[in-house]
Amino acid sequence: MLLQDSHTSPADSGRRAWVPLPRRDYILLPLLSLLTVGVLFTITEMATRLIWSEHEDDVCFVNDPVSGFRFKPNCTSRVKNAEGNWTSNSYNDCGYRSPTSCGTKLPGSIRIAILGSSVSQGVFVSYPETFPARVAAALQRKCRRTIDIQNLGVPNTSPIYVYRRLNEALSLKPDIVLFVLTPFDLEQRMDPQQLAKRNDPNPAINAPGTTIQLSPYKRLQKLFTGSRTTYVAQHFLLQNQETFIRLYLLYGDKADFLRQPLTRAWQERFEDLDLIIGDMAQRVRASGSVLLLMPVPSRAEAAVLSYPRTLPRVDPAAFGRHIAQIAQKHHAGYVDLMSEFKQTPHSEDLFYVVDGHVTSEGHALIARGLLQKLTDGSIPPLSACSGEASKS
Repeated sequence: MLLQDSHTSPADSGRRAWVPLPRRDYILLPLLSLLTVGVLFTITEMATRLIWSEHEDDVCFVNDPVSGFRFKPNCTSRVKNAEGNWTSNSYNDCGYRSPTSCGTKLPGSIRIAILGSSVSQGVFVSYPETFPARVAAALQRKCRRTIDIQNLGVPNTSPIYVYRRLNEALSLKPDIVLFVLTPFDLEQRMDPQQLAKRNDPNPAINAPGTTIQLSPYKRLQKLFTGSRTTYVAQHFLLQNQETFIRLYLLYGDKADFLRQPLTRAWQERFEDLDLIIGDMAQRVRASGSVLLLMPVPSRAEAAVLSYPRTLPRVDPAAFGRHIAQIAQKHHAGYVDLMSEFKQTPHSEDLFYVVDGHVTSEGHALIARGLLQKLTDGSIPPLSACSGEASKS
């Protein structure tokens, strides 16, 4: 930057003479600019963390050597994501998010065991508003029988860990085993060694965590991407349907379940799942129970489903269709939620925008779709309850 010389002669009055800034200013001015940006960012970060507070760590969440993770029995916790309200979680005597005991099944009752990850657990949604609670209440009114739902759902549970909890679920003597699946559950490929040892009662499958040393640049990048200010900005930006879809499709493998034909990586994921579900179906049938598979769409699927234009090679129903084919192959029941989401305008609004989990309104929609399947006469334990499903 140059400054005008105050000693310019009258002869030079028609011209402007400039002199360079002192050298120190070339250092101080950029530093002052960075300091100003830093102060403003810090103030904004403090304000957003106060207004958009979060507490996602569930104190009842514990490591399990066989099933990966579970919840402490008879434990209560409170959690909150930045976009939602505080939610209380209460876990029964087996560590399931269910209001009833996991003890001996009551005579004449119908017991449903739910397996899956965070959607089945109902994370960040109060229990009465989760789909298990809504379905239990509606079935109880319709069937005039005690409906006992034991919810074994645990966040971040991949299909291999769900499989490892099947014996636990079957020990409850359920009439129905419901396996809830989302695209996120399949994003990480199952370890071939874990898959091969899936029936080993004492698997050594929990490798110690790896410590990753981040460079200063990566630390700075993580700081900004993990900031609450960035989170809030994403919340407002991604509410726009077109922007969200366009940005989501920039993902590579993460979004490839939407693209057709499937990549080889996603074909292998479904092949692994087919193997898991084949074994599950056989064991569930042998126990005298019924296996149901219920894929729950992601926010991305819901957004594409309600998008007014067709996107080349993008199919929001592809994930559910592959699950349906696996269910049919192994004679398992299938719960189709896509029609419910398709009939709901802007069904992507039934999810937390950045967090991605289903909101209480989304759970109400899931409950309607599941209740319709449970009362359509195709599920033997509930055949007496068939007919028009009650509203949840």
